[in-house]
Amino acid sequence: MSLVKSLNAGVSGLNAFQAKMDVIGNNIANVDTAGFKSSSITFAEMMNQNLGREGAGESTPQLSNQVGLGVRVSSISRNFAQGAMQNTGRTTDLALSGEGFFVINSGGENLLSRAGNFVFNSDGFLVDQSGNNVMGYIADRSGNIISGGTPDSVRIDFENPLPPKQTDLVTLAGNLNANTSKNKILQGQSGFTVAGDPADGNTLINDLSQTLTDLVDGDQISFEVTLNDGTATTITHTFTTGDTLDDMLASFNSGLPADEAEMVLVDGALTIRSSQLGDSQLDITAVNVTGTGAINVPGFGVSQEGATNTQTMSTTVFDNLGRAHSLILEFTQTANNEWQYDAKFLDGETISSGQSGTVTFDELGQMTSGDIFTLTFEPGGGAGTTNFDVSLGDKNTGTTFSQYSGQNTAKVTSQDGYRSGLLVDVAIDGDGQVQGIYDNGNSAVLAQMAVAQVQNQSGLEMIGSGLFRATSAAGETFIDTAGNLAGTSINSGSLEGSNVDLAREFTNMITSQRAYQSNARVITTSDEMLTEAVNLKR
Repeated sequence: MSLVKSLNAGVSGLNAFQAKMDVIGNNIANVDTAGFKSSSITFAEMMNQNLGREGAGESTPQLSNQVGLGVRVSSISRNFAQGAMQNTGRTTDLALSGEGFFVINSGGENLLSRAGNFVFNSDGFLVDQSGNNVMGYIADRSGNIISGGTPDSVRIDFENPLPPKQTDLVTLAGNLNANTSKNKILQGQSGFTVAGDPADGNTLINDLSQTLTDLVDGDQISFEVTLNDGTATTITHTFTTGDTLDDMLASFNSGLPADEAEMVLVDGALTIRSSQLGDSQLDITAVNVTGTGAINVPGFGVSQEGATNTQTMSTTVFDNLGRAHSLILEFTQTANNEWQYDAKFLDGETISSGQSGTVTFDELGQMTSGDIFTLTFEPGGGAGTTNFDVSLGDKNTGTTFSQYSGQNTAKVTSQDGYRSGLLVDVAIDGDGQVQGIYDNGNSAVLAQMAVAQVQNQSGLEMIGSGLFRATSAAGETFIDTAGNLAGTSINSGSLEGSNVDLAREFTNMITSQRAYQSNARVITTSDEMLTEAVNLKR
């Protein structure tokens, strides 16, 4: 009889909402499962039964009377929305941002997963919690990754040392103080005066307070001079009426050899500065006046000794066996805008070429000589002859090697060699590159995580343990690195949390419970109606 339809409809409702509770229960059970994607269920009406035509005219409201036969599960679909990032601090815990899946190999089949709670096993393979290998691309010996091909299992050999690298480039940068070396300066022990005031260059010699008897034409003022190299010479000024101190200075300076020294008048005192940087024997031992006149010329004393100073820089360079050698570079200011460099090793290694040379600067403190020189040395101990470049400044970073008046800041900023190293840790960056951290302070790219994207995520088949299989409904699968897939990045030290919304699940649970109860009432009511129909026989 027709009540059977309502019984069946009620049963289909019970089954449908039981399935919905199964989905809700599974979502809530996985509320703390890394990378879990919640599911939702949708229903569809079952077929309808025609109960007969209702008239045949064109004006009838409907062609037939239909009654539904219940409900069925239409689909159970997954929500692939991004889950919240949960910081764990573990290097091998990885979380994906954006669309993408880690590639996991299980039994020779590449599967997909959003759960990134990985570890290295005893053989050095990166595996998931079920022991399946995580796939990626292995770097060559130079740390280069060739992506886009067939991924391989990510494996790190923790016992394999990082080979040493010979130093190829040492970079210097900073400023050489233009006043590092000093000129010798002689200064009169007292100054010339006129009526108690300091004399200037325009002061007549016969007006000086120190002139005891006026000079006449032909009188001579003679300076007994010791030159920078120790040679003795006499420089004479022959007096002419009206001569000033500037005239005497001009005679003295013109009598000196070229680039030897210069005498000036400063606040009435005669000052002579050597043109030669560093040690000098420059001196004025006596000043004599011959002729009629007499002048009390003050004696000269040393106000500044000449000194040749050096800016020393040091670094450690490495030969091809990874042995360290202490390099010392000395820059000595030998003249204005000119420096000589000398290289040596602390342990006396032989430098066969490039040991010394000259660096020059212009008047603006910019280098005018070559900015690179090459050193070749014999490291010994079984290592081969080693040569490396020394760069004065770095064009790539914009750092310069200059000579200005100011603090000496020139130093070795970098050298690119290192000794061999043992692997002590690994780190994974946002592109999924697995970098080995070695005890020599260096790092090297060892591998890179493979990331997959599919055309239709809803077409993925869930097979348990957070793994998905790409079915034909998922469309084409693209496997590459995170950096080559749009909108995808990897967060190291984090896990993607479940995207289950508990508030929504509890709300769905309430509605499902009420719907289940209602369908049960349909069954019990239909049963009571059947009972009444059966009782009509009595």
